[in-house]
Amino acid sequence: MHSIDYIIIAAYFVLVTYLGYYAMKRVSNFDDYAVAGRSLPMPVFFAAIAATLCGGGATIGRISFMHTTGIIVFFALSGVVINQIFSGLYISERVHNAGKHIYSLGDLYGLYYGRSGRFLSSIFAFLFCVGGFGVQILAMGSILQTATGISLIPAALIASLVTLMYTWWGGILAVTLTDAVQYVIIIIGVTLCGYLAIDHLGGFDAMMNILYANPRFATNLQPLAGWGIVRFLGLFFSFLLGEFCAPYFIQRYASTKSAKDSKSGLLIFGVHWVFFMATTAAIGLASMAIQPDVKPDLAFTNLIRDILPAGITGLVFGALLAAVMSTGAAMINTASVIYTRDIYNKFIRPEATQSELLHQSRMSTLVVGGISIGVAILFQDVFGLMIYMFKLWPSAILPPLLCGLLWGRISPYAGAPAVIAGGLSCFIWGDKVLGEPFGIPANFVGIGLNCLTLFLVHQAMKNRRPEGVFAPDVN
Repeated sequence: MHSIDYIIIAAYFVLVTYLGYYAMKRVSNFDDYAVAGRSLPMPVFFAAIAATLCGGGATIGRISFMHTTGIIVFFALSGVVINQIFSGLYISERVHNAGKHIYSLGDLYGLYYGRSGRFLSSIFAFLFCVGGFGVQILAMGSILQTATGISLIPAALIASLVTLMYTWWGGILAVTLTDAVQYVIIIIGVTLCGYLAIDHLGGFDAMMNILYANPRFATNLQPLAGWGIVRFLGLFFSFLLGEFCAPYFIQRYASTKSAKDSKSGLLIFGVHWVFFMATTAAIGLASMAIQPDVKPDLAFTNLIRDILPAGITGLVFGALLAAVMSTGAAMINTASVIYTRDIYNKFIRPEATQSELLHQSRMSTLVVGGISIGVAILFQDVFGLMIYMFKLWPSAILPPLLCGLLWGRISPYAGAPAVIAGGLSCFIWGDKVLGEPFGIPANFVGIGLNCLTLFLVHQAMKNRRPEGVFAPDVN
C-alpha cells in the first residue's frame, strides 16, 4: 500500500484512542460506564446499533461465505431486518420502561425468574460476548494482516489492544462516541468499495457475465445455492434469532434518554440494513469475479488492497477496522457489565458502591479481552464461530426472555430449567458433538426443547408462590 494509506489507518487509531480518553474524563461512576447515565439521544443510539451490527461477521465473514456457498446468505440475512423491526416495535420500549435498575440481560431475568434465572442467563450472556469479541479479533487480524503483511495473530493483538484501551477508559460512553464516528466511516468506506469494485470490472452487467461464465459459481448464484429448505431455514433462523435481544442490545435499550428514542432508532436501522446488505452483496459478487481463487477469509481485505487507489485503500481499511472494532468494543463492555452487575454485585459484594463497581468493570474489561484473545487463537474461523454462537444463544435464552417481556405472567420457576434444557440440547445436537443428525439444525432442537420445558414447568408451578432463589430480584 501507499504511505498515505498507512497514515490514514494510523490516524484512525489515534482518533478512537482520543475519544476513549475524552470519555474517561466524563465517567465518574458505574451508571456512566454501564448505561451512559441513561442519556443517549436517538441519533447516537442509531449509530451505535448500526456500527455494532456492521462488524466482522457482517463484512469479512459475509463475503467469505459468498465465496464458499453463494448468495443464499443474503436471503437468510433478511432475518436481521425482521428481528430489528420487531425489537423496535415490541422489545426496546419494554426494556427501557422496566426501570432504572435494569443494566443488563441478567436484570431482566432476575425480574422474571429470580436469582437462579439471573445467574444462568448471565453465564450464557457472558460467554456469548466473549465468543463474539473473539470473532471480531480474528476479523481485525485479517484486516491488518492484509494491510501490513504482519501475520494473523500479532495483527489481531495490535487491533484488539487498541479496542481494549478505549473501552477500558470510557465504558459504554467511549463505545457509543466511537460508534458514531465509526458508523460514518463504515458507510463511506463500504459504499466506495462496492462502487469502485464494480466499476473496475466494467459495470454490473460485465461483472455478472464473468460470474456466469465460471462454472464454479453456477450453483452459488442460485437463490438457494443447492441447499435443502430445512438447511436454509436453519441458517435463516440463525440470523433471525442469533442476535435477537443480544446482551449488548439490552444494555443499549436501557441507555437511551427515552423509550421513544430506542424505538425510532431501531426502526430506522431496519431500513438502513437493507442498503448495507445490498452494498456488501455487490462487494461479494465483485470479489468472486476478480479473485475466484482467493482464501475466503481474506477475500474482502485482498480486494481492497489490490484494486482501490491510494488514499481510498486506507480509508476503506479504516472503515473495515471501524466496523469490527465497534462491534468488539460493544461486546467487551457488555461482558464487563454482566460480570460486575450480575455476578460481583449480586453474588459476591451486594453492598458495593458505584465507585467499587466502576473499578470492577474496568478490571474485568481487561480480563474479558484476554479470554477473548484465547478464543480467537483456538477458533480461527470468523463466520463459522459466529454461526455457532447464533445457534446456541436463542436456544438457551430467547423463549424465557420473550415470555417475560411480552407476557409477564410466566412462572419464575420455569426460567432456569428452560435455559439449561435449550442450551444443553443445542450443544449436544450440534456440530461439535452429534453433528446435527437427520439434517435437523441444532437451533431448532434447542429452541423446541426450551419452549417445551418452559411450558411444562410453568403448568406444574404456576400456582406456587416463588421463594428463595426463584423470587423476583428487582434491586
